[in-house]
Amino acid sequence: MKQSQKLLLVMALSAIYLCPLFSKATSSTNVNNNHLADRPIKGKVTAEDGTPLANVNILIKGTSNGAISDANGNFTISIPDEGGTLLFSFVGYLQKQVTVNKQQFLSVSLSKQSTDLNEVIVIGYGTSKKSDLTGSVASIKGEELKKAQVTTFDQALQGRAAGVQVTQLSGKPGAETSIRIRGTSSINAGNEPLYVIDGMLVSSDGGDLTTGAQRGPRIGALSSINPSDIESIEILKDASSTAIYGSRGANGVVLITTKRGRSGAGSMNFETYAGIQQISHKVEVLDAEHFANLVNDAKLNANATPIYVNPKNLGKGTDWQNELLRNAPIANYQLSFTGGDEKTKYAISGGYFNQQGIILNSDFKRYSFRANLDREVNKNLTVGTNFSFSKISSTGVLTNSGTIVPGVTSSAFSFNPILPVYDSTVIGGYTYENDRGKILGNPVAEAKEYNSYSTISRMIGNVYAKYKIIEGLEFRTSFGIDQYTTRENAFGPNFLKRTEASKGEAVIGDVHGLTWLNENTLTFNKKTNATDNLNIVAGYTVQQFNSESLFAYGFGFPDNRTGYHNISAATNPQKSVNGESQWSLISYLARVNYTIKNKYLFTLTGRRDGSSKFADGNKYGIFPSGAFAWRVSEEQFMQKIKAVSDLKFRFSYGLIGNQNIPPYQSLALIGPYSEGVFNGTEVYTGREPLAYVNKDLKWESTRQLD
Repeated sequence: MKQSQKLLLVMALSAIYLCPLFSKATSSTNVNNNHLADRPIKGKVTAEDGTPLANVNILIKGTSNGAISDANGNFTISIPDEGGTLLFSFVGYLQKQVTVNKQQFLSVSLSKQSTDLNEVIVIGYGTSKKSDLTGSVASIKGEELKKAQVTTFDQALQGRAAGVQVTQLSGKPGAETSIRIRGTSSINAGNEPLYVIDGMLVSSDGGDLTTGAQRGPRIGALSSINPSDIESIEILKDASSTAIYGSRGANGVVLITTKRGRSGAGSMNFETYAGIQQISHKVEVLDAEHFANLVNDAKLNANATPIYVNPKNLGKGTDWQNELLRNAPIANYQLSFTGGDEKTKYAISGGYFNQQGIILNSDFKRYSFRANLDREVNKNLTVGTNFSFSKISSTGVLTNSGTIVPGVTSSAFSFNPILPVYDSTVIGGYTYENDRGKILGNPVAEAKEYNSYSTISRMIGNVYAKYKIIEGLEFRTSFGIDQYTTRENAFGPNFLKRTEASKGEAVIGDVHGLTWLNENTLTFNKKTNATDNLNIVAGYTVQQFNSESLFAYGFGFPDNRTGYHNISAATNPQKSVNGESQWSLISYLARVNYTIKNKYLFTLTGRRDGSSKFADGNKYGIFPSGAFAWRVSEEQFMQKIKAVSDLKFRFSYGLIGNQNIPPYQSLALIGPYSEGVFNGTEVYTGREPLAYVNKDLKWESTRQLD
């Protein structure tokens, strides 16, 4: 077992060991762990308008004893005879404390939590109220993601944030998507945004998680993230908000925060949905009779003999779209446990997602587990962990067109409707190709018999510690890893049109990747007076990425029964290919936010990154930004204009970078030279230069003015 796997195993076991015991919470049922109840009291919890609130957490302050309200808002809880303080908490409402003396009945009203300008959202290395933002940030709550039953969370972002374009690259279940935040910024480097999950910067490049062994569209790199685990998503769009991520902020940043535990009685939640997927529109094509008439007319126009004697007898023929497509089920199951007390909070969840593709022999399955734990050791020190593990399995179909044979969907539109799907007189049992001399594979045979499988196992986790040095000054350190293993297999039997030239082909591939990240930040927060506030963040981070891959393939399989399980049976084996890749990044960051009179907002941000991808003398880059915002609505002359509740002007300018290029581009590279042959006898295998030293390779920078 690798060190990284041992570390995450210890994290997971620690989370389970440290989590407080919880009881199944039912309405009006006490959860009493450590105190003998003396006196029961009853009560009712309502919203400000009098509507009863169900499932409100009621906790005796300083203990883990609690209860939850029933469907009518009623509750019963036992408290010490001398009284105590009750904490009432509910999602979307402000927490409320009620002191209990000798009362026998409590009537408690909760106020709704503001979800507009006073809402606190996540930004890079911190949080901020919406009203205090100087940059452009879009926030999407987890509840919004549930409104669309999607395979991956990035699909649910479509249409939910201005300036964010989401394009699904394939209809394959779990296929990757392309996200552009305010357009494309680079020609030679990558254009995908940076993804940060609970503070861990993760690999989102689909090329990192594949060897190329899987045929057809590849799986999305972020499809391992369970959308049901997400609490909120923040999208940083402009230079002011992304400059804190320096050399990786040019394409925008997507911050993902997963669900965490809350103080109160332990609760269990089960969610599920199921449905049927079907194609919304078929392409209208000719049936057998009309197709035969068309062919005959073409022959007559060319002064040739018609092919089909009596087209009317052919009827409808084969509808190749119906043969290839199907009604496909989709289902999702999610079980979660949350709870805690004033010291410890936990959230544990497990999920299973299964989606069949509407094309034969395509599917996507995801198994996921997550454990988030926060523990207040003392009044100054808080520690915690975020851990997730997921496993994906997928079967793919060659929907994309090859160099000779088109994909199965194109073939279904073009294949002769007069011909049947199956032909028992030929090898494989399928109709091989149509009678018009077209290079088309039988789409049903290509979908069912060309097998392409992939599995991805991925662990993402970190541990952190926060220490309050003095009032207003906090130090935070964290260490996290993102580890994945991908296995890909593909086999095409020798009787398919696609494998006609190769006489059967088999491919296997493995890739292992590990990213580790250490971040250390100091945060100073000082309210200088009632209307002025100063926030300073400074930090130092180190990150490294490592990857190893192996790719093997062969042609010529007289016997199709063993498939890719016996690649050595190939009569025409090919040379195996392996590769290794590594890069590292070291960074220094700082940000100052200063608010004056709640209406003049200043932000200064800077980051200095050093990357191993660039040549000596160009390894370091500095990425600064500045922003100013004026809340005009806070000015005295605006107070009389009742039609305007909030008005703010923002100005920002910044320089952000892009280091999303393959490593080793600045180095001289060599590779194998074609074999020397003399009189049919191999003489030597040499080496030759593949690339020369590029000392001028340096950072790609983007300037933004908003």
